[in-house]
Amino acid sequence: MKIILIGFRATGKTTVGKKLAELLSLPFLDLDEYIVKKAGKTISEIVEEKGWPAFRELEKEALFEMSKKDNLVLALGGGAVMHADEMDLIKANSSVIWLKSHPEIILKRLSEDEKTCAFRPALTDKDLAEEISLLLSKREPLYEKYADLTVETDHKAPQEIAEEIFFSLKQSRALN
Repeated sequence: MKIILIGFRATGKTTVGKKLAELLSLPFLDLDEYIVKKAGKTISEIVEEKGWPAFRELEKEALFEMSKKDNLVLALGGGAVMHADEMDLIKANSSVIWLKSHPEIILKRLSEDEKTCAFRPALTDKDLAEEISLLLSKREPLYEKYADLTVETDHKAPQEIAEEIFFSLKQSRALN
């Protein structure tokens, strides 16, 4: 069993993923953290030195590697859904869960998160609110395309979200 969490930045993928992995007694992996460890550099350093295309290539390679793994809960970076071939591979043998939040909640979370600069460098030259709006308009159709289940995360605690996913998977018989 492989559970994939997708969604925009700051929707709770890592926090919820860790709690869901505990409920399922599975290991948890955050794809961005995996890339950082493998590259020996933060996402900001990778982007600053080589640009977003270089990071996206590392992300694509990591997604391909993860498509071969099983028995884990995997949180993808917000833009990972842009890699169509790798996402198709991942989706083929996984349950994909879209953690969804409204733009104003994402903005609030990103503004309050001390890790934003190191792990979430700007993706455009727009201000953060405009960037969120622009990228959501491009990515939401992809999140919707790949998702087997969509869970709103705006006003729920991470444990509550993890339990909601767990029970939905159990009800859909994705869990044996």
